[in-house]
Amino acid sequence: MNCAIYPEVSYFVSKHCSSEWMLAPHRIHVYSMLFIEEGSANYLIDGVVYQPQKGDILCIKSGSFREASTTGMDCIGIDYTLPFATDIDLPVLTSWGDFESFHPLFQDLKLEWMEQKEGFNLKSNACLMLILHKLIYEKKDNSKNIHVELMKRFMIDNHKQELSVSIIASVVSLSPVYCGALFKKTENCTIAEFLTRVRINRAMVLLETGEYSISTVAFECGFTDIYYFSNTFKKMVGLSPSKYKNSRLI
Repeated sequence: MNCAIYPEVSYFVSKHCSSEWMLAPHRIHVYSMLFIEEGSANYLIDGVVYQPQKGDILCIKSGSFREASTTGMDCIGIDYTLPFATDIDLPVLTSWGDFESFHPLFQDLKLEWMEQKEGFNLKSNACLMLILHKLIYEKKDNSKNIHVELMKRFMIDNHKQELSVSIIASVVSLSPVYCGALFKKTENCTIAEFLTRVRINRAMVLLETGEYSISTVAFECGFTDIYYFSNTFKKMVGLSPSKYKNSRLI
């Protein structure tokens, strides 16, 4: 999903639903997400039965026809709109498991929604975008590895320096061989490939300013050989650094 989306929160609730809770049949005109923290529910969405349980996420598109009941559940509910005729294609029912990584976002969103101070809409929408980013781009069965995350942050913070696998491995107290294998398994790329991507992404940003020479950009991004930098940049971006720089200044 590469198109820009601008979701806007229209409703937020964190609540316990007793066995008396129900939704009468109706058509919704917002996008709706339900995170079930305890218990279960019974939903009929556009004629299809769904029975989300603890750890499940229910995502219902605007325009859908729904009704629901429960024998008891604790849940987080978020409704949002999508201006400019955009769309988000999420599965109706996803078994996520642990919502721990969502909780800080839920707490921030709840605070903003309850207080409704000046600017709360901006903060609420920012929280929603981070929640949607998790749902769209983070695999539910791919928990982040703390060692790999530390390696990535170290490389991003120190990409200008000369970095070897041994140096990176020492940061997380792992052997270089295991460090490299773990990174490849988790990220589907080698440490060197990740570091090169970080450096080239940084180079693109610097070139777009038009303030730096090609050699300065190469040095600032950790490349000691300008010819290697130029070849690598062209291979990854499709343009030479000079052509990319000029194209962004037009």
